[in-house]
Amino acid sequence: MIKEAVVETIQQVEYAIAQGADRLELCDNLSVGGTTPSYGMTAIVSEMCAANNVELAVMIRPRGGNFVYELYDFEIMQKDIQTFKQLDIDYFVFGCLTADNILNEWQMKTLRRLAYPTNVVCHMAFDQIHIHGQIKALQQLIDMGFCRLLTHGGTSDTNIFDNLNHLGKLVVNSGGNIEIMPGGGLTKDNVAELIAAFPFQEVHGTKIV
Repeated sequence: MIKEAVVETIQQVEYAIAQGADRLELCDNLSVGGTTPSYGMTAIVSEMCAANNVELAVMIRPRGGNFVYELYDFEIMQKDIQTFKQLDIDYFVFGCLTADNILNEWQMKTLRRLAYPTNVVCHMAFDQIHIHGQIKALQQLIDMGFCRLLTHGGTSDTNIFDNLNHLGKLVVNSGGNIEIMPGGGLTKDNVAELIAAFPFQEVHGTKIV
């Protein structure tokens, strides 16, 4: 099982690596759910991860708030990906929605194309999509070549253990073509309970190690 630790500071990076995290998701501003970290921070963490054989995923999100990105927001996201591609990064993490809370397929495809050949991950913006539209959105992500979906299985105010049925449905509908990684409320103390209920291959959290 791969444990992905969400980190914001160098101290958190050092701790997560020391505690055996398999992958880091590097963000800034976790108080608003995570935004794009600085280039300098990302460069240093990339070196630390490479030295310790730990994978690195980097958040691409220009601001807190919703996931509906206007022209300048989206320009920033593109520039960040182009700049960060100079570094040793394993995954870019992003999610773009329309005002109707469905996947903004054009924006997602554009960022996917810019990121190539680096792998791309869709984050919890997915959870804003109406539950009845999520299977279609999942197929769109597969068709666009996303390797992983980070999801709580429901809205952020729900308990992840109450969302296991829906998470399982996403896994079944993934057909093994995209990894479903649960997150939001998972810690090193309760992750074993989750895995006992459903054998997820990857888990995510700020306190996962």
